This record gives sequence, structure tokens and C-alpha cells, in this order.
Amino acid sequence: MPRGLTRRGALAAAGAAALGSLAGCSGRGSERRFWDDPPSLDVDAVPREFDDSVPARPRIVPVGFEPEVAAAFADRVDRLLSPIPDPLTAERLPHGGFRGRIEAERAAAREALPGPDEPLVPLEAVKRYSTARDHAASAVGTWAGVTVEGDPGAVAPDVGAVRQRASETLDALPGPAADPLAGAAVYGPIERWYDEALRRTLVGSGGPADEANPIRAGEAVGDVERVQSYVEAGRYLGDRYAASLADPQPVAEPIRREMDRLGSAVGDRLRELHGEGVEDLRENPGPEAFVDERAVARDAPSADLLSSAVYRSFDGLWFDPVAVGDYEPDHPATGLTRTALVQTRLRAVDAVAARVEAGDTMFPDDAAAIGAARGAAVESAAALAESENPLARWLATQFLPLFAEQDDALAADERSALSAATAYAEYRWIEIVADEAGAVAESVATAIDS
Repeated sequence: MPRGLTRRGALAAAGAAALGSLAGCSGRGSERRFWDDPPSLDVDAVPREFDDSVPARPRIVPVGFEPEVAAAFADRVDRLLSPIPDPLTAERLPHGGFRGRIEAERAAAREALPGPDEPLVPLEAVKRYSTARDHAASAVGTWAGVTVEGDPGAVAPDVGAVRQRASETLDALPGPAADPLAGAAVYGPIERWYDEALRRTLVGSGGPADEANPIRAGEAVGDVERVQSYVEAGRYLGDRYAASLADPQPVAEPIRREMDRLGSAVGDRLRELHGEGVEDLRENPGPEAFVDERAVARDAPSADLLSSAVYRSFDGLWFDPVAVGDYEPDHPATGLTRTALVQTRLRAVDAVAARVEAGDTMFPDDAAAIGAARGAAVESAAALAESENPLARWLATQFLPLFAEQDDALAADERSALSAATAYAEYRWIEIVADEAGAVAESVATAIDS
């Protein structure tokens, strides 16, 4: 997390800002509220499922796991779980809490492990294997902690060795790539794994042996195992990608230059929003900074969407390595991708703000409009996911998960005009942000080529 900011501190600051905003709104109790007399909507006619499928997660890394390597990752899970009796009975482990935890972690490990025919893109496969190994190691670490002869430290990789390997691998990134855009998309997620491990998971970790509580000892074993898995998988994919290149290019410097250019543009927009005298550009100026004159009720779906979109955008500024102000991310591939993500969100927020100023409440005209909005969102997301631009495809991975919550809300037994209107507005957000992501990715490609 940049500049030593804690999430608790940031949330406290955001809460204080929100209270100030609410205080500034006092006296507006007589303002007409959208939901006091909303337009009519036949909620029963709103579809519960749709013909258009959400696009599959796009492939970012053009190489995958060879069968024997995938088998080795799966075998590691089996070997970790092998010391635990199956079934684990009350006679063998009377303590119900420990027994339940071990059984839950073992089941989670098996569930996370990819099936042999499961179509996963490489980066998603890495997450699944690492999650499975985390759960399996947590299970065996807890088991070791509750048995007389057990030693949680004996079943965990050496923390110092894992930390050193992660640090060495991170320092060598980004490696060679076909071009800077491909390098940012391929190495950005891998940099992120190691950076988060070194700054969060392994910070100050004395190892599982230092934990007296068996469950905490198991969690510590799982944490180290997960990082070890990411180290192994990241090195494997990075090496295999580099070996596949016909004309490998060093890309660190052009990626960093574009990160700085993009960060400068983001900083300029933030200064426009804040005006003079702001201490930290990452502070949330609130949705009112984006509109000159709000032409819809304060609780209209479009106004609510604007508020949530502003929050998401500035949450990313607080907690992601974004090249803004005097902050220079240590790792350029991660810095470029995350800065591009923030610029995409800010552009999309501006687009929503323009609709608020134009009086668009983003309330569906009828039930069919919700399906049409979802269809348009799917089309825009698919164009992004299928783009030849690697950065565009990476940005698609950040927005495709947004479909799930709204699809689930519309498929639920209990629905209302509010939930339907919220889904409609969120589908329109996906369309807007996907279109803006394509424009940002294209601008980055143009700048790199110029």
C-alpha cells in the first residue's frame, strides 16, 4: 500500500469526509426524493435470465501449463493432505472446533483444485492452484498443531527462503516481452502477487512455529504455501513466456515512461476536481465535484451510480500502486496497469456525471430495457475481452466480475423496482466503463508507438 497508509486510516478519513458532506446537506429535508414517487415498472416482467452470456475471462499470458507441471501442482495438494486421516473422526480428534476447521480446509482445497478438463486461462489457473495449496497447507498445519508428535513448522516451506525467492523474482521483473503493452499485461499480475506477498503476507512473519494457537499456526502455514505456489507458478509462466518469444524486447523503461505519462494525466484531472489547496490528490472530492449542476433527484439511480463509481475510483487510488503526485510505483508493469485502471474509472465517472447533468435518472423505461442494457454491456465487455490490445484484455478482467452481482439480484426470489433499477444502472456502468477502457488502452498503445 503506497506511503504506509492503512486501510483503517483511509476508511476513517473517508468516513470523516462523508460526515462532512452529510453535514453540508442539512436543511435539504424538503428536497424531492426520487423514490418518493418513482416511475412505474412491471418487476414481474423483468427477465430472470438472459440469452447473452458474459464473456469468458480473456487470456493474457499466451503460454499455459504443460500437463506434467499442472499435475505436479495438483500432486502437491494431495501430498499436503496425506497425513490427515480421512475420515477424521471424533475418536481420532475429539475437539470439534479443530476437527471442523481441518475438514473445512481440506474440502476447500479439493474444491479449489482445477479439474483436468476445466478451461482456465493461465493466470486464473495459478490462483486456483495457489488457493488449493493454501487450504491444504492450512489443514495439515492445523492437524500438526493438535497432534502430540506434530510440528506446524515442519510442514511449511521456510519463510525466509520463500521471502528471498519472491524478492529476487520481483526484482527481475518485468522480463522480456513481445512489446511493452504485452509486457505490462503479462508481468503486471505476476509483479502484483510478489509485491503483495512481501508487503502484507510475509511482513514480520516469524513462521508457523511461533503461533501457539493451532488454527493460527495452520493459517500461517497456508500463507507461506500460497506465496510459494505463486513464486513457482510465476517463475514458470514468466520463463516459458520469455522462451516463446521470437524477438524478445526489454520493456521496463518504455513501460515506466508510459506509466509516468499516464499518471501525469490522471494527476491533472484530479487537480481539476479538487481545485487549489488539496494536500493529497488521492482524497475523495465527492460526487458533486464531477457535476456542475445536478438535474436529477439526489437518490435517483444515476446519482447513486455516480456516488458508488466515485467511491470505487478513489478506493483504487488509495490502495493500488498508482503513479499520481509524488508517488512512483516500484514495479512498472503493475504501476502502468493500475494507473490505466484508475484513468478508465475516472473517465467513466465523467461520462456518468454528464448523464446526471443531462437529467438521465437511469431508471428503465420498461422491463425490456433492462435486458437491452445488459446486452449492450455484454457487447462492450466482449469487445474489450477480445481486443488485440493486451492492456484492453487485462482491463476486461477487472470489469467482467461486475455482471455476477446484478445477474444474481435479478434471478433472486425477492425482487423490487429498486433492485431492478440498480441492476439496470450497473449494466449501463459496465457498458460505459468497458468503452472507456478500450479508449484508454488505445491511447496507451498510440503513446508507446509514437
